Amino acid sequence: MNSAQSIKLMKKTIFLLVVMIMITLLAGCDDSLTEMNIDHGRLSELPDEYLFTSAVHRTINDLHTEYDTRFGCQYAHIYVINSEFRSADSYLDYHLSDVYRQIFNYSYIEPLRYINRVVSMTSEGKTKNPVRNAIARIVAVVEYSRITDCFGDVPYFEGARGMENILYPKYDGQELIYHDMMDQLKSAIEILKTANTSQGYVGADPVYGNNLNKWSRFANSLRLRLAMRSRFVDPAGSATVIADCMNKPFIENNDENFGLKFQVSDNGELYNPWYETRKRQNWKMSDKFVEWLKSTNDPRLRILVDTTKTGEYKGFINGLTDQEQSKYQWEDFSDPKPALYAKDMTINLMCASEVWFLRAEAALFSLTAGNPQQLYQEGIRKNMLQWSVPAAEITEYLSTEPEATLNGSDENKFRQIATQMWVAFTPNFVEAWSNMRRTGYPVIPQRTDANVYALGATNGILPKRFKYSSSEYLTNKANLDVAIEQQGPDLIDTPVWWDVREK
Repeated sequence: MNSAQSIKLMKKTIFLLVVMIMITLLAGCDDSLTEMNIDHGRLSELPDEYLFTSAVHRTINDLHTEYDTRFGCQYAHIYVINSEFRSADSYLDYHLSDVYRQIFNYSYIEPLRYINRVVSMTSEGKTKNPVRNAIARIVAVVEYSRITDCFGDVPYFEGARGMENILYPKYDGQELIYHDMMDQLKSAIEILKTANTSQGYVGADPVYGNNLNKWSRFANSLRLRLAMRSRFVDPAGSATVIADCMNKPFIENNDENFGLKFQVSDNGELYNPWYETRKRQNWKMSDKFVEWLKSTNDPRLRILVDTTKTGEYKGFINGLTDQEQSKYQWEDFSDPKPALYAKDMTINLMCASEVWFLRAEAALFSLTAGNPQQLYQEGIRKNMLQWSVPAAEITEYLSTEPEATLNGSDENKFRQIATQMWVAFTPNFVEAWSNMRRTGYPVIPQRTDANVYALGATNGILPKRFKYSSSEYLTNKANLDVAIEQQGPDLIDTPVWWDVREK
């Protein structure tokens, strides 16, 4: 090898060594740069307690406008609205508008997405926590029960799991959903009854302040609601669940109600959103609701219903046509009293009164032991106390008012219980509507005179469900079609699974 060749080989070797050194250095720099570019002051994922608190607020609070002030309050015949929201009172559907889409999509995108993430985080890995997981599963049942009661078959096992890359979730039958929800609640109760409170959501529980006994009572009460709601379509299965519920504590007093508390404040984040909605929606009390309270000498009348300028309690008639409504002066009818939209009004999704009424119904039909009359009157008492009716007036009502004493046939007693539940649900209007669909009480007759009443999309029959989101037809149609084939036409007069009682 001559000198020229030697120099050339040496240069090539040096070049290769330099390249190898640079590759090694760059590899090390890449790791260093990656580490340098990580913001160690920023969380890579929100802690589950933050997600939990947000999910609870969204579950209880955020959807009240669409669920209750548009549909529930008018379907339950407690309010009448004089705005575009009155279309619901006319039994029209909104398939080509954004209303059903907003409710359906928001439930999955907001509360269910958050709470499903909490359930996932607390079930595995470093954040595994059976106590928090149990509480989160209870909250998930709250939201899933509401959306399935309004729509029927919905995505459940695959619902709100986009972060798990489930973009086109299958729909599950409501029967299957109900059975699993009741199982989830039973499992949660078993965990909570021996749980250490330090493992719960200390400082992050906006409902019960990490009182695990109250969470357990609520879960058992919610399980009773689900079992009673499905008892006409699944008598044997429901009876088993009801009997099991009776062996565990329930919500019994108003300080155990499941809801969010608010306060009198100038800060909109701290006061009840109904206060703000009232500025935009001109509600009147329904004739159905007002006349019932008047005819039964109910002391809640003056607390819930305002008088007209002539000093009367006068409700507006639900379902009038535009032409018929124009014959009346809107100002001549009763507004809701401020108690129904006060800044500091608590939004409750389940109260002691409902539980006592459910227990009265169960005892009446020999599903459990107990005195139906005593249980029934305790339900009335608890709701009146919730609205601060003086004790002396409650005692007088219970001892003198005929409707406060169960009488007549079992069917009439059932009517009495169901009607008192209707009053007591106020202002949880969607649950009032659901219980009316389940029981048939109070009776809402079919509208037949098209010259007076709007017959809507149901030929005058009280709507039985919401229609599916228009976006589901565009993005998840194959799975939606299966649900419609199983459940029935996507119409607002198609009953959901548990709505089978002859009215």
